[in-house]
Amino acid sequence: MNSLYEDDATRCMSLMNTESRIWGIRVAPVECAFDNRMVDVIGHPCVQRLLNRVWYNNTASMWRDWLKLFMLGILGAYSAFLLSNVKGVKAFSDIGLYELLLYFWITADWIEEIIRNIMITVRGRQSRKWFRLKSYLTNFWNALALLLYTVLVSAVLVRIFDGGQRMEIRLYSLGLFIIYMRFFHSFMVHKYFGLKLIMIGKMLSELLQFSWILIIFIVCAGVMYHSNMYPNHRDMWPKYGADIENWRIWKILSLPYWQLYGEMSLDVLNGETNSNGTCTFIESEWESNPDMERCVEYDWAIMVVAAMYMLISNLLLFNLIIALFSYRFEEVQNNSDRLWKYGRYAIITDYSTRSPVPFNMFVHVFKVLVHVFQCMVNCCKRKQQNCKTGNSTPQEQKHVSRKCIDACSFETETLETLQEKYATIRLYSEITMNSKHSH
Repeated sequence: MNSLYEDDATRCMSLMNTESRIWGIRVAPVECAFDNRMVDVIGHPCVQRLLNRVWYNNTASMWRDWLKLFMLGILGAYSAFLLSNVKGVKAFSDIGLYELLLYFWITADWIEEIIRNIMITVRGRQSRKWFRLKSYLTNFWNALALLLYTVLVSAVLVRIFDGGQRMEIRLYSLGLFIIYMRFFHSFMVHKYFGLKLIMIGKMLSELLQFSWILIIFIVCAGVMYHSNMYPNHRDMWPKYGADIENWRIWKILSLPYWQLYGEMSLDVLNGETNSNGTCTFIESEWESNPDMERCVEYDWAIMVVAAMYMLISNLLLFNLIIALFSYRFEEVQNNSDRLWKYGRYAIITDYSTRSPVPFNMFVHVFKVLVHVFQCMVNCCKRKQQNCKTGNSTPQEQKHVSRKCIDACSFETETLETLQEKYATIRLYSEITMNSKHSH
């Protein structure tokens, strides 16, 4: 690849983006390198120049600024709707302008994702389809988009069937958070922001794995706290139709969790809050009233547990996770250029195949009409050609036409190479057939 790029950079870029059929799979070399995580191939100057051509000269350059403006607009409209206009809907007139803009944009974005997903999946052999579908679903940004659609559809259903304003606000708030996270996708193409987002992703992955260790310590400390503060507490799952937020498990986990951040709650551990009138020692009262807490029964073992837990969590575990973050930071910093160039390929190819939302609905309708018109014209041409040549079948004519169309898209040097290649294959086939007949 280096020698070919040094000899003829333009031809090398053309070959890297030219699809070929290998083992029944039609794929371009650059796409094959990306699917197989060949970071050094994607980071080669040939591929990067090809990406620059797509990003600055092709269709993607025309849409990228518009997409950012549309995304900023929908973020503002969504935020305004969540802050001021979340209320029950009894008629269509109750839906405000900000909410209508949100639904219109999310519908157009959903259509774009579905159409691109279908285009990605249907190409190639069956095994290739499953590979592409798996790659699509395991991509973080695609998974984030699918999660956004699920959350907003749930919010709309709760809003329609009057599931409660608080639940509506919770779901819409989660959807707003996901949209803000998706906005970072457009920053991946810039080297400064792209590197920082890669670092955040690596550290977040490390934190999620380390969380299992934290969970074990939190549960252990919470059970030890609760058993000593509230001996023989049988009401773990409150009666009388109490909601899920009144389950005792949250009380068990909340105290050691907030102690990780320095909220020691020594007054609660010592039982100093028993005199504020919000707790009782009478069992029938805390069982019948979920808002009434049980008073703490102080024991010196509680402070021993707190001292041991905070020693391990605040000194040992926190310093360990900081050391892991430092290691990941150095790892990404040392391979920053290679990792960013690899991620840059994904974002540029994504923009180059995406129509701007919400204008994509009009674009797709226009494409469907053009496709139907072309099919009608091709059908008329085939009928005329069948009248002129009665010997060849429509399948043979279509095969020949497809070869001609594909051949016309190659350069002269490529055509000469293909001509020699297929001539050799044809000669080998005839020699093989003659040898079989002679035997």
